[in-house]
Amino acid sequence: MIALHFAVRDKPVPPRNGSVVYVLDSHWLTRYLKKHPDRKDTKARWREYWKKNPYDVYEDEWERLYLPSDEDDFREPLMATPEIPMLWDSPHVTRRVAAQRSRFMIFGTDPLWLVKLEKEKGSRLASITIPVGSINRIKEELKDAGVTESVVYPDLDGLGRELKSAFESRI
Repeated sequence: MIALHFAVRDKPVPPRNGSVVYVLDSHWLTRYLKKHPDRKDTKARWREYWKKNPYDVYEDEWERLYLPSDEDDFREPLMATPEIPMLWDSPHVTRRVAAQRSRFMIFGTDPLWLVKLEKEKGSRLASITIPVGSINRIKEELKDAGVTESVVYPDLDGLGRELKSAFESRI
């Protein structure tokens, strides 16, 4: 329901187009990514980088390649961002992360990677298209189910957005 919330939350009234929500088997995807040649290449590049810089980084920190780099890193081919995404599961970073069920995918350099994966034989990824005519009803049903801005964003920003939305819907 959190993904559905993000898929419809910013749609204007009346909405001009539908949305898409991806559903995936995270265990299957984790195994798939671990075996992917790009992941093996990423770890190999990181090991090579670590050997050259053992005092600057740790050997098992290859995930750092997904983080924004400084200027020197952009010139270092061993520090190139991977093509495939990385799954990140960290339940207690902030209240906001916990409220959003702490499931994140940090994308690599290929923005169409999920679209391509869905089309592969044996893929355990599916997309659900939400028709434009269903957006407003889904927004109302999510609100009735308790999935609101202040739940997804348990801070003053979330509360403010929820109050603004409630006020605007009365006009």
